[in-house]
Amino acid sequence: MISRLLWPFIMLILLTGCFGLGSKEEDDDVPHYYVIDVDRGAVATDFAKDRVLRLKPVRVTSHFRGQTLVFRVGNNEYRTQPPHEFFSEPQEMFTEQLKRWLQKSGLFSQVVIDEDTPADMVLESAVTGLYGDQREQFSPQAVLEMQFFLMSDDQNNAEPLLQTGLRIEIDIEQTTPENVVKGWKQGLEELLATLEDDFSGYFSKRSP
Repeated sequence: MISRLLWPFIMLILLTGCFGLGSKEEDDDVPHYYVIDVDRGAVATDFAKDRVLRLKPVRVTSHFRGQTLVFRVGNNEYRTQPPHEFFSEPQEMFTEQLKRWLQKSGLFSQVVIDEDTPADMVLESAVTGLYGDQREQFSPQAVLEMQFFLMSDDQNNAEPLLQTGLRIEIDIEQTTPENVVKGWKQGLEELLATLEDDFSGYFSKRSP
């Protein structure tokens, strides 16, 4: 015979099973939002004079343009990871991070996005790789790849002043959304620091 005192607990267990309260399936459907947010740190003490940079919105290749995180699971196979998503569009997120970093670098007197603002140079950028590597034959990694083209604002000069492509592969313990986003954050910091060094070297050679 079952004691009357046990009935409330048994009924609770049965109801939980029937209605799926707190079930793993329900938890897996809850959206998870991420941002890649980096900070250069201290603002440069000296800023260039009369060197305005217009930053065009960062383009993201079609494979990684959506907000849902992407893992690479085979040599030619990629898989989205719903419900794990960026909080905003990748293009918007990378443009904001790049603008904020370059503004602090001191390499430009001003960094603008507005097409109507006069500028001396234009920076075109593209994200060509943005995924977590989950292939069985490779170590888990967070991969970020970007291309940069520094152009003169003079339309008669179509040749890039400087162009560079940077690929960062950050080793992670396991290919999970949280680890991959942390890896991207570290990778973007390294990538932007390298880009700043490349720009600094270019401008130092141009100086009389």
